[in-house]
Amino acid sequence: MNADLASSAAPEAGASLPVLVRHVDQATIDAYAKASGDFNPIHVDPVYARSGPFGRTIAHGLLTLAYVAEMLNAWSGGTFDEAGEIDVAFIGPVYAGDTVEVTGIVEALTERDGVACDRVKLLVSAGGRQILAGHAILPARNTRI
Repeated sequence: MNADLASSAAPEAGASLPVLVRHVDQATIDAYAKASGDFNPIHVDPVYARSGPFGRTIAHGLLTLAYVAEMLNAWSGGTFDEAGEIDVAFIGPVYAGDTVEVTGIVEALTERDGVACDRVKLLVSAGGRQILAGHAILPARNTRI
C-alpha cells in the first residue's frame, strides 16, 4: 500500500481524499491492451487514431477506473475491494501523454445493509479536463451511524 494515500483516521463529511497521480503514455496504453486483450486501434494504432474523433490514441476507460480503485483501496486499507461499490461515467478521453489525477471528497456518512459507509464523490482529471464522474460507497472505518 502507498503510505501517502493511507489514512488511519475516520473521515468526516467534506474531507478530501489524497491525490493519486499517474502518467499515461503510449507504452502504458499498449501494456494495458496486452493485459486486457483490447487492441481496438483507437487505443494502440496512432496512424488509425489520427483519423478518428480524438485525433490521437486514447487510453482504455477501464485503465482509468483501475487508478480509481487503486486510490480507494490505498486510502481505505483495502475495504473498497472487499465491499465497495462504484457508479461512474466516462466523460472525457485520456490521451497518451496525459497525467491522470484521482481524488475524492467524502460527501456523507451513510448506511448500507446495516454497515456504516462513506459516500465519496470522485474527482478524476487529466490535463485539467474532468474525465470521469461518479461516486463510490465503501465501508467506513471506526465509524458508526
